[in-house]
Amino acid sequence: MLPPDKKNPFLPGYGVIPPVLAGRDHLKRCFKERLQDIKDKQSNATATVLMGPRGCGKTVLLEWLQREARKRDLPVVNLASDHITNLGSMAREIEQQFPPNLLQRINTLNLNVGGFGAGVGLAASSQHEESDAFGKWLRVLGCEGGVLLIDEAHNMPPEIGQILYNKAQTIGRHHPLLLVIAGTPDLKLVLGQSHATFVERAQIERIGRLSRADAHQALFEPMQKYVRFTDEAREHVLDEVQNYPYFIQLWGQALWDVLKASPDPRPSMDVVKAAQPMVEEKRMELYSGRISELNNSDLLVPIAEMVWRLGKGQEPTRGDFNRVIHHLYSRPGFFLKRSEAEQEVLHTGFIWEPKIGTWEYGIPSLASHVREQAVDLLLEHFRDEGMLPALLALAKSYGPISNQPMTQKKASLEATIKENQGGYVPLTRFQEMGLLIPTPEPGYLQLVAPCLVQRILAKADRLQ
Repeated sequence: MLPPDKKNPFLPGYGVIPPVLAGRDHLKRCFKERLQDIKDKQSNATATVLMGPRGCGKTVLLEWLQREARKRDLPVVNLASDHITNLGSMAREIEQQFPPNLLQRINTLNLNVGGFGAGVGLAASSQHEESDAFGKWLRVLGCEGGVLLIDEAHNMPPEIGQILYNKAQTIGRHHPLLLVIAGTPDLKLVLGQSHATFVERAQIERIGRLSRADAHQALFEPMQKYVRFTDEAREHVLDEVQNYPYFIQLWGQALWDVLKASPDPRPSMDVVKAAQPMVEEKRMELYSGRISELNNSDLLVPIAEMVWRLGKGQEPTRGDFNRVIHHLYSRPGFFLKRSEAEQEVLHTGFIWEPKIGTWEYGIPSLASHVREQAVDLLLEHFRDEGMLPALLALAKSYGPISNQPMTQKKASLEATIKENQGGYVPLTRFQEMGLLIPTPEPGYLQLVAPCLVQRILAKADRLQ
């Protein structure tokens, strides 16, 4: 039984270091070596980039690194997304976080920023002056052997990133400064917009799901001093967490709360079943938010088509990623470059590349949720708009699903819809939804979501 007065150590979603930070041992060792080099005043201009889907522990790693730096009495500045909108705000934040006992270093560099603690006073300055002041603050940090951490770096404007990374590299060549930035899987593309050479010289670390053994350690080690789960219960929970760090914390929190009221030192499936509703509620909130994000980004149709085409249990490939990208930037009225479309998709973290040449879902079970929810949402839309007969006519016009591109003459589609609909639904309505896109051959349209259309019509038929 867990001690009733012991606080629950699992705090999902807050960037708090978990009770056991499993699966990142190699990276932690590398960071400790870098911190020791800084302590020994050894310079190294190589920055570290932590890149991966949300919920995989990037912010946690930054928090861990900040704690380790402070253990060694190294000055550390941790910037979040609301600090990195411009150079002035970044300089002010560095000043506010800088250790008071080291502020006298500013005087030796002739940094005219007003009184200590009074703010940098850059509101009315030019970008050149802001850049100069920011660079001097960064030099102060480097001279003292410091650490600069930047979370959600994918939100940094490219023009700001270019200045920051240039200055950090220059200072890092001569002073012991460690720069670590973290962001979603589109971060590499964002960095490329800021400064291509920075990407080439940085150490890229892809932060994704854990191994099953590491998931077991992260979830059960904090509790094993007090209880021992049955094999059935333990394996069931490990299946549920899917090696996804956020789900590990959700289940840890729920199991801990249930076990505090349970005297059983050998928890079984009864404890798991009692914890399940707590997990499901928060998991559904996560899913709901991600569905809305996909819908608002015009990604719901191509992503849903991909997961229906792949089927359950299958991971995506680069080819699947390319199909989604092509779908997104080929739609009429959407003026995206290919790189912008790639950035949109990678930012969601729904699919990403944890290793070069290997692709996977950021959250495995989210794919299953998208399969069902996309069908329900689109079916509701077609019904509300009175477009189901037109959708059925459209599907019949293209015929059975094929692995080859499914194209049809626009004039033929319009005639078929008019004949079967008893009225007219413009094909542009289907194009706006991302179901049809023009082909390079004039006068033809491609049905780019045949699997999804088939599922929508099948569900409509079952509900009649």
